[in-house]
Amino acid sequence: MWKVENPVPSALPACALTAAAILLGLTVLAVRLRVEQLDNSSERNSEMKQQSERRVLTAGARGRILAAGGEPLAVNRPTMSIVLNPGAFQSAGRSATVSNICEAIEAAERTVGRASKLTARDIERHLERALALPLVVWSDVDEGEFSRFAEHSEQFAGLDCVEGYERSYPGGSLAAQLVGYVGRERVEAQAGDKRFHYRDFEMRGRAGLEYYYDSYLRGVPGEQIVLVDARGFPCARREAIRPQSGPDLELTLELPLQRAVERQLSGLKGACVVLDPQTGGVLAMASAPAFDLNDFVPVLSQEKYDALATDAGKPLLNRACGATYAPGSTFKPVIALAALGAGVDARARYECTGAFTIGDRFRIRCARTWGHGELDLRLALKESCNSYFCWIGCETGTNAIVRAAHAFVLGAKSGIDCPNDLPGVVPDEEWKRAHYAERWYPGDLAQISIGQGMLLVTPLQMARVIGAIGTGRLVKPRLNAETPVQMSRLPFPDAHLDIVREGLRLVVSRTGTGYRGAEGVQATVMGKTGTAEVGRGASRRKNTWFVAYAKGTDASRAEARDREVAVAMVVECGESGGGTTAPRVCEILKFFFNGPAVAGGAQ
Repeated sequence: MWKVENPVPSALPACALTAAAILLGLTVLAVRLRVEQLDNSSERNSEMKQQSERRVLTAGARGRILAAGGEPLAVNRPTMSIVLNPGAFQSAGRSATVSNICEAIEAAERTVGRASKLTARDIERHLERALALPLVVWSDVDEGEFSRFAEHSEQFAGLDCVEGYERSYPGGSLAAQLVGYVGRERVEAQAGDKRFHYRDFEMRGRAGLEYYYDSYLRGVPGEQIVLVDARGFPCARREAIRPQSGPDLELTLELPLQRAVERQLSGLKGACVVLDPQTGGVLAMASAPAFDLNDFVPVLSQEKYDALATDAGKPLLNRACGATYAPGSTFKPVIALAALGAGVDARARYECTGAFTIGDRFRIRCARTWGHGELDLRLALKESCNSYFCWIGCETGTNAIVRAAHAFVLGAKSGIDCPNDLPGVVPDEEWKRAHYAERWYPGDLAQISIGQGMLLVTPLQMARVIGAIGTGRLVKPRLNAETPVQMSRLPFPDAHLDIVREGLRLVVSRTGTGYRGAEGVQATVMGKTGTAEVGRGASRRKNTWFVAYAKGTDASRAEARDREVAVAMVVECGESGGGTTAPRVCEILKFFFNGPAVAGGAQ
C-alpha cells in the first residue's frame, strides 16, 4: 500500500473565491442597473426629452380698442397663411434640403398665383435658426389664393394652411394719431425659470394708445411642444398651454362726434379736442392731416414711410396734445381772473386808442386800428381788445398771472392717458434767464397778457381751461372709460368767475368777435376767439383759435339735454379765430346738441 507523504491542497477554496467574485460583480451590476433604470430614470427621461423636444413660446391675441358703446377702433383680423414643414423636404445635406424646398415653393406658386418673397438665403437662415418651426411662405393670403391652394393641397405634401391674425383698424385714418399702431417683436416670457427654444412674434404698441396701454392690451403667452427627430426636424407638435387674449380697452371717445370733428378739419392743418368738463372724458380728439393706420399692417413699406416722413403736414404728429401753440386771445380769460384776484376793478374803464405802448419802442397794435374807445373787463373780452389786456396785465404783474395759469395746470402735463402729453410753457423771469440768459422786460409781460410771446399751450389744455371756467372745477382729462374721475375746484371766487363768464357770453353774442361760433346752437354757449401771429417775414402766418363751453337747454335733443362740453380748436395758417375757426366749432356744437341732421359743413 502506498502512503502519501505530502497531499495536494484541495481546489475548493479557489472555486469559492471565484464564485464570490462573480457574485459580487453581479450584485454591483444589479445595484447599478437599479440606480440607472429606476432611481435615475426621471433624469434620463428628462435628458431624452431635452434632445427630442423643443419648447415654443406662443403669442396671445391682443385686446381690442373700443370707443364708447363698443364700436371698434382696433381689432384682430383673422388671416390665413401657407406654411412649409422643413422636415418633409429633408435630404442628406442642407443645400439639398434648401433645393428641395425651393422646388416645392416654385411648384406651389403657379397654383397660388403669387410669387413668394422668400429667397434661398431666407430658407437657409430658417433651417439654421428655427428648424423646428414651420416656414411661412405666404402670409395673409386672400380668399382666391386660399381656395386655389386648398383645391390642390394633395399635390403639395409638406405645405399647409394655418390660421393667424393681424391688427386691423376699421376706421382707417379715424383718430389715427390717438389710436396709434403696432409692430412685431419676440414674445416676452412670463416670470419663471422655464427655458424656451423659440419665441413667436407678437404685436407691440409703437405709438398712441397702442403704445401707452401696450402691457395692458398684450395677451398672455402660451406654450407649444415640438417633437423633433435626431437631425432636429419637427415630427409632431402639441399645445401644452393655450395662450390667452388680452383685455379690451374701452374709451370715452364717441365716434359719431369724432367723425364730425374730423370733417371740420378736413383739408387743414390743425387740431380739436372735445371734452366732458364734468368727468374729464375726452369725447373727441382729432389732428389733421392724418394717415391710414392700416398702412402699418403688417409692416410699413419703405415707400409709404418716406411719404409720411417727408410730408410737410406732419401727419404722424398728434397736434391735439403733442404740439404747442401760442394761445392768442383765448388766454385772456386767465388774465382776467388773475387781474380780478389782484384787486383790479372789473368796472374800471380803459381807453383803447388802437395800440398799447411801453416807452418809445415797444408797441402792440389792436385788431381795430382806430381803437375801441373806453372799455371795462366784460367789453374787453367781447371785443378781444389787445390794448386793454396789455394794460390790465401790466397792472396785475407777472407773478399773479403765472399763479393763475398754474391754477389751470398750464405749464405742466395734463396727465391724460396717452403719450406725447406736452406741458407747454408759462414763462417768467426765472424761466427766461434759464432758457435765454436774458432779463424779463415789461414787453414780455405785455406779450403774455395777450397770449403771445413765449407762452405755449396745447389744444387739450385750452379745452380743459374753458371747461373749468364754465363749471368752476378742473378735471383731469382721460381716455380710458374705467379711469376714476379726478377733479378739483378752481381757486377763484364764484363772483370773479361769473364776471368772466358774462364776458365770454358776450363774445358769442350777435355783435361779439365769436358770434359765428354759436349761431343756431341749441345750448347756452360762451366762447373766446384767438389769433396768434407766428414766424417772420415770408414765413409769417396766423394760427387761429376758438374755445367754447356749452350746456344743453330744454330745446336740445334728449341725448344732449343738460350735457356739457368744452371744445378747443386751432387751425394753422388761418385768417382769424372768428372767421376761420369759430364756424367750424359751431358745426361741432350743432352736431352734438341739435343732431346730425341739423349740422352742416364747414363754413
